[in-house]
Amino acid sequence: MARFLYKEDKDIVTTYYTHESRHVPYAFDGYKIIQVSDFHNGWFGWRSSKLIRKIRKIDGDVIFVTGDIVDRRTPNFRRSMNLVRQLVEILPTYYVTGNHEAHYKRFHKLEQAIEVSGMKNISKCNDRLYIGNEYIRLIGMEDLWFYGEDGDHQVVEDFEMDLEHRLEGKGDRFTIVLSHRPELLHIYGKYPVDLVFTGHAHGGQIRLPIVKGLYAPHQGVLPKYTEGIHERNGTRMVVSRGLGNSRFPFRIFNHPEIVVMELKRK
Repeated sequence: MARFLYKEDKDIVTTYYTHESRHVPYAFDGYKIIQVSDFHNGWFGWRSSKLIRKIRKIDGDVIFVTGDIVDRRTPNFRRSMNLVRQLVEILPTYYVTGNHEAHYKRFHKLEQAIEVSGMKNISKCNDRLYIGNEYIRLIGMEDLWFYGEDGDHQVVEDFEMDLEHRLEGKGDRFTIVLSHRPELLHIYGKYPVDLVFTGHAHGGQIRLPIVKGLYAPHQGVLPKYTEGIHERNGTRMVVSRGLGNSRFPFRIFNHPEIVVMELKRK
């Protein structure tokens, strides 16, 4: 039993998706995005060697880290930063915060270390991915907990107002949003967003046939968004099952996951 649980927790899978659209700039046809989410300072070999080997094998162009790189209950700052430093050596890497960063007592130190590392923290700003003169808009959103008490209606309104403000102008550009929370698809889908990369749901922790994931943070029992691609009003949202664990220490039929999204010009 112990061997089964260890394999379920540590045997990383790579999931490939394709996004085909006429909005994809010509220069980005074939562009590969690698998503790493919910690391929770997990153990994947010495200096995360198993995880790093998997990422190096992917012929990617950029890495997105969508929150919870630390775990607030069992923080291991050194392990998290070892991963960060290795990711930026592989490819340009962009990061947004998760709910665990919001509760991490040494978050200010983590934030400073990320800045020094070369990983781009876009939690509070926009950026662009360039190939020659063509570019993709990149919008990063902080986790809801940075806006205030989670569950407060005003917090969700403030998050949406911030997203709307950040999306102003250049509405015809291919636009990607990095955000930790998949349960906010009803908000992302209101705006001219092509792709959203999220995590947080941990794949529903335990996955069973038919019912799929059993529980996810802020979605509760039998959650709707735990993995894969979901669409609303033309906005497609990617939900990574993530890598590490938090309060519940095991995954069952729910292997840790690296996501690869390839863009195709239609």
